[in-house]
Amino acid sequence: MRLNPPAAAVLALILALALTNAAGAVQAGERIYKWVDEKGVTHYGQTIPTEYRDQAASEMNRQGLTVKKIDAVAVVTPDQRRVAEERAQRDRDEQKRQFEQRRRDVALVNTYTSTREIDDARERSLALPIQAIKGVEPRLKKAQEKLTALQGQMENIRHSGKTVPDTLQDESNEQKLEVDSLRSEKERYEGQIAAIRGKFENDKKRYVELSEAGPPH
Repeated sequence: MRLNPPAAAVLALILALALTNAAGAVQAGERIYKWVDEKGVTHYGQTIPTEYRDQAASEMNRQGLTVKKIDAVAVVTPDQRRVAEERAQRDRDEQKRQFEQRRRDVALVNTYTSTREIDDARERSLALPIQAIKGVEPRLKKAQEKLTALQGQMENIRHSGKTVPDTLQDESNEQKLEVDSLRSEKERYEGQIAAIRGKFENDKKRYVELSEAGPPH
């Protein structure tokens, strides 16, 4: 859109006055800022209003020229903040993992001098749960046999058309609890054995890696 001469002259005068005021203020030791409001209107002033301080602005010299650009403050959305926090947490977890790995590596090379020593340590660690299972197995076998016998008695009574006595039913229930308890105990020891084997297998593999690469620093 082309302005007619009078309108153009008025606009030029307004701009000249704004720049003159800005230059005068700077000359007097004041800083002049230029910013644009939400309607696209340009403003000049010694301070930027609070509601516009997060937006882009300019600092001007005494000639009314821009000497410094002030970037807009990035608005962080809740999703961006969550992603940043998750990334920071992953970094902390990774640093912790690396620290713990180094600690285990140092302990590993300071504890063993060969893979044979690792195998010997594994067998010593396995001795207790293996012995415990040997003690549980005969008890479990006996408990299972007794439970089978009680269940057989109750089945025969039912076939005969009679009602199973409460005392027999209670005894069978108690015996089943005993069997379940012994099975859980055996499974617990079996889990310990699996964990011990896995730990020492990993230690052995890591020891070989460290031996080939040199001790950790």
